[in-house]
Amino acid sequence: MVSQQNQDNWSSESRNTQAYQSAASFVPKLATKIVQWLDPQKDDVILDIGCGDGVLDFEIAQVFEGGRGRLHGVDSSRAMIHAAQKKTSESAHLKNACTFEVLDATELITNTHLHDVHFSKAFSNAALHWILRPEDKREVFFQGVRDVLAPGGVFAFEMGGLGNVSEIRATLLAAVGKRVGLQRAQEVDPWFFPDEEWVRQMMEQKVGGWKVEKAEREWRPTNAAVGGVEGWVRLMAAQFLQALESEEEKEEVVKEVVDVLEVVCAKPGGGYMYSYLSSLPGDIKRYSEDVANIVNENVDKIAETVRHTLATSQWVPEQIRPRLPPPAPSAELPISLYNRVESWVLRNKVLSAAMVLATGSILYRTYTVNAYARKTRRARRARSGGRMDVVVIAGSANLPLTRSVALDLERKGFIVFIVSSGPEDDISIQNLARPDIRPLGVDTTDPLSASASIERFATYLQSPHAAVPNSKRHRLHLKAVILIPSLNYQTSPIATIPPSGFANLFNTHLLHPIITLQAFLPLLTARLGPTPSAESSSSGADKKKDGPKIIVCTPSIISSINPPFHAPEATVCSALSAFTEVLTAELRPLAIPVTHIQLGTFDFAGFTPASTVREHWQERNSQGVPLRALEANPHDAESLLPWPDSARHAYGKNFVTQSSSAISTGRIRGMRGSSLRELHNAVFDVIDGSITKGTVRVGLGASVYGFVGRWVPRGLVAWMMGIRKVDELAAWQSSHSSCNSPRSGGSVRSMGSENGDEEEVGTGARTSNESFVAVPME
Repeated sequence: MVSQQNQDNWSSESRNTQAYQSAASFVPKLATKIVQWLDPQKDDVILDIGCGDGVLDFEIAQVFEGGRGRLHGVDSSRAMIHAAQKKTSESAHLKNACTFEVLDATELITNTHLHDVHFSKAFSNAALHWILRPEDKREVFFQGVRDVLAPGGVFAFEMGGLGNVSEIRATLLAAVGKRVGLQRAQEVDPWFFPDEEWVRQMMEQKVGGWKVEKAEREWRPTNAAVGGVEGWVRLMAAQFLQALESEEEKEEVVKEVVDVLEVVCAKPGGGYMYSYLSSLPGDIKRYSEDVANIVNENVDKIAETVRHTLATSQWVPEQIRPRLPPPAPSAELPISLYNRVESWVLRNKVLSAAMVLATGSILYRTYTVNAYARKTRRARRARSGGRMDVVVIAGSANLPLTRSVALDLERKGFIVFIVSSGPEDDISIQNLARPDIRPLGVDTTDPLSASASIERFATYLQSPHAAVPNSKRHRLHLKAVILIPSLNYQTSPIATIPPSGFANLFNTHLLHPIITLQAFLPLLTARLGPTPSAESSSSGADKKKDGPKIIVCTPSIISSINPPFHAPEATVCSALSAFTEVLTAELRPLAIPVTHIQLGTFDFAGFTPASTVREHWQERNSQGVPLRALEANPHDAESLLPWPDSARHAYGKNFVTQSSSAISTGRIRGMRGSSLRELHNAVFDVIDGSITKGTVRVGLGASVYGFVGRWVPRGLVAWMMGIRKVDELAAWQSSHSSCNSPRSGGSVRSMGSENGDEEEVGTGARTSNESFVAVPME
């Protein structure tokens, strides 16, 4: 560091760099605030004035990693600069980031080589109270720092303030002055401790070109380092000892000063503390005010205690008894919103926990739904770009659900085959105008013909295929067989459905889907893909994911609650569900997954034409059925017409009421149904193995009705659908009279055919299968 003498005070044996690091190791540790004010950045060019051994510079250099920043340290001590340079040579990063130079800081103004660097920032830590000791060098120093900084540069420095180490300084002046005189002791005093006002006047007024933005003083009680008080005195106060001639006098002064300071600076718990002061005088004022406030509070408390004692003592005459002051009104502090919320949470812990749980569940559900919707769903492609995954849909090509699923799978890159039972189905499939949606003729009524069709299809899958002529060939992979039975069912009382209607219903809606799926089982249980050796090398999970799958789709709302007048749909869907469970158990050992997709309500607006039923039935409404029922479900109102009088009397009112209820026929009044995209995504995820559950509920109402059917009493469900007790039944009528009744219409409509064809049976040819059941009145 710099002093007014040319002698290096840090290089002798007693005051070398090791002694500095031992007795003054706290110096760089107190530089936190100055580094914060400096705010070094990775591209800064910084000058350190009075750098010492460079410990603080090495910490600042870590900021320069990844940037172009550099730091140049100057100090008048060769020993200190040598120590810093030695440390720098041990690290490649420090060698590039830090340089050091022996230089008297008061000569910055004459060192033009530093002027060309254009430092963006400069700083000094615990050095300026040495550098500024010569009074004639103070103004020159600040001029030199100003000139080496680039325009707009920053100079942040920390030095001892007015009153710094006053106990140590006073002891040294007294001990040395006693031997050489006070004036001589003051001359060898190496320190200059100014206040903030002096700094402002010097930099802004005398030197000029500076703007002091911050100037603070604070008290920093600092524990003595390893060298203790004696080490500090020998190192920092060495210039005081230079005024003494003999070594004997120097040792006497050191011992005298140390003896005094070990008493003054001793801490009750052991060790010593130096009073480094760099804070505003207002701190001292604040300490005085705190003491005065404590005294005042205690005096007031004592006076209040005496007043209260005298006022409540009976032996004091009432004339001189002091009166107690009225109690001060309690001021109601305004309660913040945070406090009100906190108070409410503490009073309603259970409700708060439920709200947090519900909010978390909603957020998690929203996140999963969004992630599920954003998932990319595409079928695999061969290296030549050709399609290689095949899906078979066993369902009528006239059903909107079949067309919707087929078009979506084709769009996602699958080759889709729709099972065709005749030329009409072939035409419907060709009308879809998609080259990769093809008919697959399978005549389930002829087992030999169906078997031959499946064999031809297996040969087709095993044959090599090319996306374009002369391209590399690839094999096709059967990914899934999707069973989509008819979703159209008649609603009617069981008593009004003839046996032939049930027979047709079970044949078209139940038996035909089961036989169709049965025809594909030999194909699904055979190995059509890779060779056995290649397949054995893959894991069981991969084989299950890549193998063929069976998907059975059935409507679930009616079969979940089994409401009145829905016997056809409830019976068929329940039977298909049981069939699916048995099939799952049989194919599970073969690693062929079977997934049952239970359908809710979907919006088929894009796949069905606008209904014109209302106008048709307005012309035929001659039975007195309310128009409200016709608007709710014209098909159910139509089915009332061929009923006999006894059936109409027994079931008509409840039938019409439930037809117009908000949850009849599996729909929810006022809601169009879920988007078909939900169904498409679920089907794809089952095919690619993302969904492995055996049962999947998709669509509006599927999960809700499943819960209702499982937990809500049947009687409550019927009451919600408008089913009420019939007070009086119709009188008994014989079959002969019933058949000849004008209301019977002379014919019976046989229901349950797939295409809605009607079988008219004349009154003269009526058999026992076409008779109706009526309940006689008591």
